[in-house]
Amino acid sequence: MHIVLAQPGASEHVPPVRSIAPDARITCASPGSPIDPTATVLFADRCPPGLSHLRWVQLGSHGYAQLEGVIRPDTVATNASGVQDKPIAEWCIMMLLALSRDLPAMLTAQRTRRWDRSPVFQRELAGRRVGILGFGNIGREVARHCTAMGLEVWTMTRAGIHDRGPRYDPFNRGTAPPAVTRSFDMTARAEFYGTLDALIVTTPLTPQTRGLVDAEALAQLPTGALLLNPARAGVVEEQPLLDALRSGHLGGAALDDHYRQPMPPDDPFWDLPNTIVTAHISGSSQSPWYQQRIWDLFLTNLRRYVSGAPLLNVIAHTDLA
Repeated sequence: MHIVLAQPGASEHVPPVRSIAPDARITCASPGSPIDPTATVLFADRCPPGLSHLRWVQLGSHGYAQLEGVIRPDTVATNASGVQDKPIAEWCIMMLLALSRDLPAMLTAQRTRRWDRSPVFQRELAGRRVGILGFGNIGREVARHCTAMGLEVWTMTRAGIHDRGPRYDPFNRGTAPPAVTRSFDMTARAEFYGTLDALIVTTPLTPQTRGLVDAEALAQLPTGALLLNPARAGVVEEQPLLDALRSGHLGGAALDDHYRQPMPPDDPFWDLPNTIVTAHISGSSQSPWYQQRIWDLFLTNLRRYVSGAPLLNVIAHTDLA
């Protein structure tokens, strides 16, 4: 077994890796550097094509669009589902509050020294209806937070709410999903979108979900609805999103992943007054919790790999075609 660790601080984690796989060859590589073609196990954010010996790749990210068309049929891929659920769910709550009460306008009033007690600044979230598109680890954590805030939660998924197999959960919350008020499949898009106060996109970007939130879906949202996307920008079609925000059909949006990264100074999303743009930080590798959890996940999966047990967070090959 040849284990390649292409993560920041990899050398510090060689001892626990060696304790699990004492006979393995272990190589540390800088993130983004060339990967030894003899690697059989790879812990990295990306996987180059042509690694004919590779049998398992553990991603440091929740998203896995970077693996499309790269992974061989005899290679197992696992993602970092569970590592970033908590901070992304907290980002969603922060953005729901900020957009619902129009925090940008509040801050503008403060900067211009204008005393403004507009009704929009006094809105409440409790009792509003939130739709979560996708119900994996992140969607489920968002649902828990929204329910605790008194929001009504609907969800729409491709495969329904089901047992997703062994998943990483640093909080040991069990396998039962949180309760939601209603659940829809993709054949009921109009009913799902039609009465939402906010849509939160948590589904991964795959060939099946690219452009899933299209012009039709955005038009089905009620006028004034909010859209939050802490997932991948490509799940939402760009031009229809711009049109919906410019026309005022959408009441606002919070966007964490973007069609161009880093966003250039002339990117049209910078200047939309009803949009909050964050620099892909809803779940950040700069958090100290990230390093603790991602290495815990890798070491847990390595023990499973060595013993022949099922790995956590296996990505279906149909999502990588």
